[in-house]
Amino acid sequence: MDQTIVQYFNGQSARPVPARILLFNNAIQLYDIVDNNFLADFPFNGIRLLSNSGDAVHFSMVSDGSQTLQIPRHHLLLPELMKYASGDRDRWFKGLSKIKLPLLLGLFLLVVIGGYYLLVSGLSGIGLQLISPRKEAELGKLVYEAMIKDQTIHQDATKALADFSTALDLSESYDLQFTVVDDTMVNAFAIPGGHIVVYKGILQKMQRPEELVALLGHEASHVNERHSLRNMLQELTGSFMLSMVFGDLGSIGGAVASQANMLRSLSYSRSLEESADEEGMKRMVKNNVHPEGMVMLMDRLKEASNGIELPGFLSTHPLTEDRKQHAQEFARKHSIKRDLPTVLITNWDILKRSIEKASIPQPDKGQW
Repeated sequence: MDQTIVQYFNGQSARPVPARILLFNNAIQLYDIVDNNFLADFPFNGIRLLSNSGDAVHFSMVSDGSQTLQIPRHHLLLPELMKYASGDRDRWFKGLSKIKLPLLLGLFLLVVIGGYYLLVSGLSGIGLQLISPRKEAELGKLVYEAMIKDQTIHQDATKALADFSTALDLSESYDLQFTVVDDTMVNAFAIPGGHIVVYKGILQKMQRPEELVALLGHEASHVNERHSLRNMLQELTGSFMLSMVFGDLGSIGGAVASQANMLRSLSYSRSLEESADEEGMKRMVKNNVHPEGMVMLMDRLKEASNGIELPGFLSTHPLTEDRKQHAQEFARKHSIKRDLPTVLITNWDILKRSIEKASIPQPDKGQW
């Protein structure tokens, strides 16, 4: 039996309606399991626990008891829903009422803070295991469209960057897709599922093709190692995360889109950045590109900042001396010939010329 499906008794038929649930906006929302159509929603403050025994838990969704919900005992959202059911909540508060107020407040804060971090770390780990590459790609498409809708895409540079990347082996697991944004901000970021967005500003700062290979290898590693997905899961709420794992992403598309700007500004941890550097340089060696390009890229970004923290790339990809030292050590240990493939040099020249030209707006026919 699918433990993500609940049985909804709508009061109009004796037969239950199979549904999936989403806890959002202080209410429980029900969606059809076949086409994901919205069925109904019920405020948390009107939900009442009817029975809590056997293989399922029963809730009354309206005051007269005419609509009820039967949830499997092993449903992952059941513990969170139990907190809002009045029957269970009343017994909880009666027991706590005997405790002195200061102790009660302290206990409450500890439970809230501890529970939040356990939920975020635990569910993000579960999500990484359970979210399939196909569903990750669906999520990435939603986020990409939300992030890019207010940006101007540099069409010529996007094509040139795609041609440049075609000569590189950057991923075995994902169909990477590249976009150049016509903006002088020094920035680039990776989206779950394979979208990599590069701003014109960071391309203008680069002086050698090895620097671009380093950047693409770094961002591709965030995708390949699912760093971008991990960051996103840790930021989204538990019910959103579970909906991504078990439900159809259409039901949360609007909510994900509304948080697109926040998700774009998520910063990677030091360990994830060092991992992306390491894997990116391995990609460079695999493509017969000297890993010294990663050191060049770091130096170029440091020069661009000129002692001022950049609002784009360096704010989300913090550059530390440890990272640079590690890149230098890697380059020394993996020295290869410095002659780049001719196709990379040719495509690099085309790309650099294209970003100096104004972008020509194109009809909205889809980027890929």
